[in-house]
Amino acid sequence: MEELEDIQDNFWISYADLMAGLLFIFILVVGAIILKHSYMTEELTQTRKEIQNLTGVKEQVIKGLKNKLGDKIKIDPKTGSISISGDILFDQGEYKLKDNAKQELKTVLNDYLEVLLYDKEIKKHIDRIIIEGHTNSDGSYLYNLELSQKRALEVMHFIFKLKPDIEQELRKYITASGRSYADRIMVGNKEDKFASRRIEIKFRLKNDEAINEISRLLR
Repeated sequence: MEELEDIQDNFWISYADLMAGLLFIFILVVGAIILKHSYMTEELTQTRKEIQNLTGVKEQVIKGLKNKLGDKIKIDPKTGSISISGDILFDQGEYKLKDNAKQELKTVLNDYLEVLLYDKEIKKHIDRIIIEGHTNSDGSYLYNLELSQKRALEVMHFIFKLKPDIEQELRKYITASGRSYADRIMVGNKEDKFASRRIEIKFRLKNDEAINEISRLLR
């Protein structure tokens, strides 16, 4: 009988030790989860702050462009890009700049580049300045692709002539791209052929695409 009682006592002692051990492990696991969550929350908060800082840079650039360009040309409030009508710059089907368009283009480009490349705080965040040529859908896609590329390059050449003192730097930043009629301007279901013929000039910040994607995921 005493042996049975001893066995029972030992059983409950072992059981109590086992439960105490399991409770200790449970506390460790919960503690680890809390610490990990806290660490991830801190990382997420830091990431948000970094993205906000970089988003603030874009807002700063756009504000600078608006202040500098004033009413000379419309600036996209979200991207900071500018758009110049193809009818102002080129004759129909041509890629050489009109003589009477050069002075206006000179004024706009001088101010645009001054904000992006002459302000050291802004310049360090700039990755690319992109000149895009766009056409309407008159003619074949390949014909318009070639035409839009030539027009973008024509504007790029104009910039290089405009800023010979910083040509070396311009080579690092500026690129030209023909888009044919891939990005037409539509009004409802109808193409605005006048608006589709245009040159767009836009900037891209370093890690811009990654920032946009992370911002989208964190919303």
